[in-house]
Amino acid sequence: MTSPISMHGMIKILTDDGERDGYTKDATSRPDTAAILRGTLFRSWKVFTSLDKKADVKDIEPITLLYDACWDSAGDGIMNCSKTCGNKATLFSSWKTLWHCLSLASLSLAPTTFPSLNDSSNALIRDSLLEVGITNATGFDGMRVLDYTFECAAASCRDKSMGNCSIHRPGSGYIDDDKVSWIMMHEALELVCGDLESELNIDIAGPGVLIAYITQTAMVLYAWLFFLFLKVNKIINTFTSVLTHLFRKRNPGPKLLSHRASGLERLERTNLAHATSTFLAELHEAQCFFIVAIGIALLTANSRAAIFTGAENWQSLLWNRDSIQVTAGLGAWPVVLGQVTLRRARLDSVYYLLLSTVALILAGAAADTAANPNPDKVYESFRNQNIMAECGGNPSLRTFCVENRFGIYWNPLPAASVYAFLGFLGILWWAELWKRMRATAWFPKRDKCLPKRALKLYNRTRCMLPKVATILMHAAEAGGLTCIAFGLAQIRVPLVALLIQGDTGTWSVGQLVAVLIWAPVISKYLHLVILGVEKGFKLRLSQAFEIVKRAQTCLQDTT
Repeated sequence: MTSPISMHGMIKILTDDGERDGYTKDATSRPDTAAILRGTLFRSWKVFTSLDKKADVKDIEPITLLYDACWDSAGDGIMNCSKTCGNKATLFSSWKTLWHCLSLASLSLAPTTFPSLNDSSNALIRDSLLEVGITNATGFDGMRVLDYTFECAAASCRDKSMGNCSIHRPGSGYIDDDKVSWIMMHEALELVCGDLESELNIDIAGPGVLIAYITQTAMVLYAWLFFLFLKVNKIINTFTSVLTHLFRKRNPGPKLLSHRASGLERLERTNLAHATSTFLAELHEAQCFFIVAIGIALLTANSRAAIFTGAENWQSLLWNRDSIQVTAGLGAWPVVLGQVTLRRARLDSVYYLLLSTVALILAGAAADTAANPNPDKVYESFRNQNIMAECGGNPSLRTFCVENRFGIYWNPLPAASVYAFLGFLGILWWAELWKRMRATAWFPKRDKCLPKRALKLYNRTRCMLPKVATILMHAAEAGGLTCIAFGLAQIRVPLVALLIQGDTGTWSVGQLVAVLIWAPVISKYLHLVILGVEKGFKLRLSQAFEIVKRAQTCLQDTT
């Protein structure tokens, strides 16, 4: 199998590897129906028109052939483009075959359509056709390929399930004395993707689901603000020492500052603080399992056929995948903020850290898979939808149209924004493991075994790393808040649009269930606040156990 080659910038032949790197690697180079028509018929006409006028083709994109598109796997395993492109069943079986055959059609028609091409250009055409197994341009029926493509497109437009479109055969001038102006065919065919209708799958991002994410974010922000407010006690003490140093006073404003500090200390000892601590721990556990379940569901949706997500065409599939990216991020960022708050409240543990890590990995994987759909898998996912006899028993050309790339969501944050916070969790894992190692009996003895220089470096590193970790954790906290703000801003317009639709089907049973998903967590928190933590837990524990309240301790900030 040959490597990708380029001949004077006019014709480029790509192998399977070359095609992956040269065409589909860029996310904007999406081989949908319009892109195929533009990249074959329109591009080839532009190339040959420039050559016919003896213009410079250096800056024109070359005609692209896909070397592996014509292998006759059902026969003798040989390359037979005339057979592949002359059969509707194989012509429309994949985007590669359609791309390759339309490009071959233009090459086969070029010598008669542009008789003034020089010998060098004609030789390049013959060599390129020979490279893909066509020994004679007249042996490849390019007109049949164009006619089959028009018939498939016309049938696709007659199906009104995805909106109305209408195309007409090229008029006079299309064929004139064996000269075929295939640019007119391109102008007729490009209307096949007009007025395309697509819908979002409300099970992925319906109003109930979005409200559930907003509720989750609101609860985490409440807990974060509550424990951040308790941290003001430490801030006041720090501020006092700074003022003392600057103005050389022993205690500036002692009455005001001590009053505020004592007030905060009293708040730490109230039932509200104790109930909020319990609420934070249970909320974080619940949201992690919520994100894990959602991540598994989204990964399943990404791997199943398009009909599984309700997508009727490539456009709606992309819109649904944008919804997946947005919702994956919406659920992941509160997990980061919740983990920070747990550490601040001295409630963090390996259990919660493990839950957060699994939740972020699944959320990132779901967003990453949705952001980079493989074109071959996209075509395969629509294999049994919108079947047309005129397309050889394959899906209609309109199925693979993308008229409007972005739906109600715009520019969702990339999966890297979720993966980045795994680094933050790595810092927390390091801090937790370090704390556990320091607590062992053998670890302190290791210090005495180190040489003097190594011990000095060890002590310096031991003092520096916690400070660096604290700075990075605060940076992750700020990043999480920024991403949360961005995510909430993105869903504001779609949520309003979905709520305005009212009773048009957006409020399914699943949406109503999603709205109430956090009711148990909120209900238990209100129960503990109203009845008190001790009485609240007594009602939940077996009578074999007793709730004992230990001596009061003040909250210390561990970050």
